[in-house]
Amino acid sequence: MKGKIEKYEIVCFIISILFFIAGIGMWTAFWPIFNSELKSNYKLEGNIDGSLKYAAFLYANPPMKNVMKFNFFNVTNPDEVKYFGAKPELIEVGGYGFLESEKKKYYDFSKDKTKMFYQNYKKYEYSPENSDEGCNYDDQLMFPNSIATGAVATIFLPDSEFSETAQMIVSIGLVVMGEYPFIAKPMRDVLFEGFDDPLLDIAHSPLFIILANLLGYGDQLHYIPEMKKFAYMSGYNNTYDENYWINTGYKDFSKLGHVENWAGLDKLPFWPTESANQIVGSDSGSLAQIHLTQSDELPFFLSFMCRSFKKTYWKEEMVDGIKTMAFAVPHEDFDTTLEENSGFRYKNKENVDYFPDWNTCDGSTNSSCVQKTSNGTYLLPPGMFPLVCYPGHNAQPPFTVIVSPPHFLYSPPEVQRHLSGMNPDPEKHKPMVYYTEKVSGTALQVDVRFQVNLPMINNKISIMTSQLPNVLVPLFYEDSHAVVDDFIMNTVWMGVIIVPRIIEYLKFVLIFIGICILTVVLVIRVRVKGTVSIV
Repeated sequence: MKGKIEKYEIVCFIISILFFIAGIGMWTAFWPIFNSELKSNYKLEGNIDGSLKYAAFLYANPPMKNVMKFNFFNVTNPDEVKYFGAKPELIEVGGYGFLESEKKKYYDFSKDKTKMFYQNYKKYEYSPENSDEGCNYDDQLMFPNSIATGAVATIFLPDSEFSETAQMIVSIGLVVMGEYPFIAKPMRDVLFEGFDDPLLDIAHSPLFIILANLLGYGDQLHYIPEMKKFAYMSGYNNTYDENYWINTGYKDFSKLGHVENWAGLDKLPFWPTESANQIVGSDSGSLAQIHLTQSDELPFFLSFMCRSFKKTYWKEEMVDGIKTMAFAVPHEDFDTTLEENSGFRYKNKENVDYFPDWNTCDGSTNSSCVQKTSNGTYLLPPGMFPLVCYPGHNAQPPFTVIVSPPHFLYSPPEVQRHLSGMNPDPEKHKPMVYYTEKVSGTALQVDVRFQVNLPMINNKISIMTSQLPNVLVPLFYEDSHAVVDDFIMNTVWMGVIIVPRIIEYLKFVLIFIGICILTVVLVIRVRVKGTVSIV
C-alpha cells in the first residue's frame, strides 16, 4: 500500500527525536545546571560534626606552594651619606627564598551559615634550594637603622610633643648608645629572628619607664614599639594576624569570601577618609566570582598593607597548560595624587620634598594639574603610599614605612632617576597579579610583590641626622610566587575545561546524529517509493 509507514521508520524517527532532545537539552540545560553545581560546591560550609566541607577545607588549608623571595638593597656608601649628605648607592642582593605556609584555625560559622570565622596562621621557613645562587642565610647586609631613624622622625618633628630639653637629651643619648644611621646585620636577623638594639633595650627597661613617668612623658610611651628585638617581620612567624569574619556565599554567592569583619571592625581606623577605610572584597583576593570577563573589577582586602585594592584585567596567560586571565592591581591604586585616593596620602609631617625633580605643574597653566603640595606639605609622587599599621594587625607600625611596587614601577621617571639601582620591569615587578581560570574563578597562580622604603630626614636638631640627605631609601622588596598543587590543576582541568568541552561537542554530535538518521530514513523511503512506482 502506497505511503505506508514501516515499523523501522517509526523506530528510527523516535531514536532521532531522542537524539534531538538530548542535544537540545544539553544546549539549554547544561550551563544552568553546571553553574548551580559550581556555586553549591564553592560555598563555604561546615558539616554537622564540626568538620569542613570540601571547599571550606581547601580554603582553610590552601593547597599551594608559595615561595617568597626577599631582595635587599645594600647601601655601599654609608659614611658618605652620614657625613657628607651623599645619595645612597644601592646594590640589589637576593633573592633569599622562604617557603610560606598558612592555615586557618579555630574556624566557626554563624547560626545563619552566612559568615565564617577564622584566625589565619602563617609560617615562614628559609629555603636554600629556593634561594638564588650565592645567597646565604648569614649574609651581612648594610641597611638604614630603621628604629633610630623612626625615633628621630617621632621626637624631632616640628609638631613634636617633646620639649627642646627632651630632644637634646635624646640627641646626645643616641650618640652615646652608638646609634648610627646605617647598621650591618646578617640577613637571618634582619627579617624574622631579630637582633638586640640598644635603643629598644633602654626603651623597654623598667627604669626608663619610671623616669619617663616622673618627668611627665608617660603619655608618649605609646610611641615605643612593642617589639623587644628588631626585625622587619618581627613577631610575624608562627603567629596569626587579626580575626576574620567572611561571607560564605550561602545566601548571596556574589559575596563569597568578602570580608565582613576584621579585627572586630567593619571599617578600618587608620586612614583619614571614609572611602580609604572601607574593607572591600575577599581576604587577600583568594576568592573570585565565576565566569570572569575582561571588564570585571575584583576588589580585595589585604591586611598586610592595611587597605583594600582592586584587580583589573591585564592579559591572558597559560598556567600549566590552562588558559587563565591575569588580573592585576592597576597603577591608579598606588597613585595618591588622585583625588579619589587622597585618603591614602602620606601625611609628611616633616614637610620634606623627597623628589625635588618631580613637579608636574612646572610652567603649567592647567589648573587641573597635580599640585605638589596639599595642606601645606609635599605630596609623594604616584606609585607609593604609607604603611599605617603593623602588617596584619590593628596596631601602629614601629617606624615610618612607604610601600611601593618593586623598583618604583608605578612612579614617574624622576623618582627612579633620583635613586641608584632602580630598573623597573613590568613583567618582573608588577605588584599583585592573580592568574585566574575564568569559568570557575580559581586562582591557579598568584604573584605578590611590594617594596618597603624608609624616609631618611636631614634634621639639624639631632646629631645623628644633621648631615643626612632627605631621601626615600628602598630597604627590600618581597616577590611571592604561589602555584596551586597538581591535584587542583587536574580538578580544574577536568571539571571546568574538559567536561564542558565534551558537552559542547557532544550536543552538536547528538543533533547531527539525529539529523543523519532522519536523512537516511527519508532517502530510503524516497528510493523505495521510486522503485514501487516504476514497477
